[in-house]
Amino acid sequence: MKRLLFVFIISLVGLFLLLSEINAKLPAEENLIQKIKEVLTPTVSVPKNLPADFHPICATPYFLWIPIYRDELKLGTNWKLLGLLDRPDSSYTVPESTYNTPSGNFKIHYVTSSVDSVYQSHVDVSPFDSVPDYVNFIGAVLDYVWAKEVDSLGYNQPPSDSWYPPGYDNGGDGRYDVYLKNLDYYYLGFCQPEYSNDPWEKSYCSYFVLRNDYSLYGGSWENYIKVTSAHEFFHAIQFGYDTYEQEYVPSDPIWQYHPYWMELTATWMEDMIYDNINDYVTYLPFFYNYPWLSLKTFSYDSGDPPRYYHAYASCVWAFYLSENFGTDIIKDIWTRCGQTKYDDVLPATDSILMTKGSSLDQAFREFSVWNYFTNYRADTINYYSEGNLYPVIKVDPTQIHYGYPVNDTVPHPPEVLGTNYINFVVDPDSSGGLNLHFNGSDSAEWKASVIGYSSTNSEYFAEFNLDSQQSGNLEFHNWNDFDNIIMIPAVVTKTTGSFNYSYSAIYDSTLTEVKEQPDLVPHSFALSQNHPNPFNPFTTIQFRVGSLEFGEPIHATLSIYNILGQKVKTLVDGKMLPGNYQVSWNGEDDKGEKVGSGIYFYRFEAGDYSETKKMILIK
Repeated sequence: MKRLLFVFIISLVGLFLLLSEINAKLPAEENLIQKIKEVLTPTVSVPKNLPADFHPICATPYFLWIPIYRDELKLGTNWKLLGLLDRPDSSYTVPESTYNTPSGNFKIHYVTSSVDSVYQSHVDVSPFDSVPDYVNFIGAVLDYVWAKEVDSLGYNQPPSDSWYPPGYDNGGDGRYDVYLKNLDYYYLGFCQPEYSNDPWEKSYCSYFVLRNDYSLYGGSWENYIKVTSAHEFFHAIQFGYDTYEQEYVPSDPIWQYHPYWMELTATWMEDMIYDNINDYVTYLPFFYNYPWLSLKTFSYDSGDPPRYYHAYASCVWAFYLSENFGTDIIKDIWTRCGQTKYDDVLPATDSILMTKGSSLDQAFREFSVWNYFTNYRADTINYYSEGNLYPVIKVDPTQIHYGYPVNDTVPHPPEVLGTNYINFVVDPDSSGGLNLHFNGSDSAEWKASVIGYSSTNSEYFAEFNLDSQQSGNLEFHNWNDFDNIIMIPAVVTKTTGSFNYSYSAIYDSTLTEVKEQPDLVPHSFALSQNHPNPFNPFTTIQFRVGSLEFGEPIHATLSIYNILGQKVKTLVDGKMLPGNYQVSWNGEDDKGEKVGSGIYFYRFEAGDYSETKKMILIK
């Protein structure tokens, strides 16, 4: 009897522990389950008039962690996820239809009735093929995105799901599967990694979901389809390199995996594919108004917009890299990320930049300078090519100084890979300059730059020479040649936290000696991907000429070759000064005759540097 009672008690304890394990979930897990339900089964009706500051986003971050970190979840959490993460075809309440895109690369899954019905499901005019025009349009967009991201830019195509074992849904064949479904109006789409056939489990097959109806966003809904397709397809490509490329942040109360690099580069890719849409610009205030936030900032908390949207706004880092070092640098970094499982984007970036004569520290310092030249200060030749569309970088009112000496105030200590901008306003009636001092917290590594800005004269640039205690002085001469003097402290430490500093500026009437302009011209050479590509008949090619000595010209050539390796056109041939350049090609050869449709190569050579890229002429 006692033995039976003992067994009964042990069984009750075991059942209690099992139930506890089933029901006990971390608050973060419950939060994310509810978020996934919100995305997939929207219960809030769409407002009749979306607010002007409405920013729909990608829902991929809520989904990508589940397959790869599922073993870390509570048993009860996994039970609740059953059914939520099945392929969307199982959630359609009516039989689905499918459409294979003309390229043969995509299979689109859709329905024409129920809440998931595609927009204007009855319209089948162009072409008349028993497929709704809305689906045809998405198919054409997807084929264009594939041609650009894989065929033109040279990224690896997403891993195929054709190997899936029996019993697993792979969408019906080896084509990449895209599902059109009703989603909460806050979300433009999402990409879901599923299974890995990689022995190191870095590379994952995936599918992605687009909205069944983008018309709720108004007259620009076609553009939302385009940029979302470019964004989500690049996520699919990323999962082929390293699905684990997410920063682990154990202090995050919501969830600890932050895919900031994934979102940053996917947003950048939108503009690489659809340069004229510029949807990414709507997110940029969340970067330029908060420069002290870390480049790695990522948040799942929609109640904190500056951090919630920061990963999308931080796409400017990718624009800086690609416009300064060539478009291929993002692909090179992703390739390097794919050599190691888990988060290593910062060492990967540093490694690639070192091959180009720079480093992550120095590039981030230069990036902080670029970010001053936007909006009415934009220089679209030497800095961002679309910088005139960007906001002005925020300078805190307490860090705008009119009288000297200054009393330093640091209202927003910069986080890792974050910056401040300090404005010393010039007295145009006083000759002389400023003695500047900077002293950063020695628990971090710093880079500190100074800009002399004038709306009429050439800018002046200098960099503090900081000692091991992160302290340094700088003399700024002839300040009345400029409107403002800008000090930019930047934290180049890569870990976590925010870091304080002090600074001072003392007016000195004797600082009138003419100072030689420091050599801050980038030494790197670069060749960008032509745009548009494919093209007919005009395309533009951007390139950068560097130099080992400031002001020293170097012989450069830019030529176009056909697929047989025969030269058809010379666009550049001569000595050039360091700087950024662009030339156009009208599809004519050196004799002035139009060339035929096909694949062409353009090759840039300058000194020891040479690079070749592919482009496509379609008539």
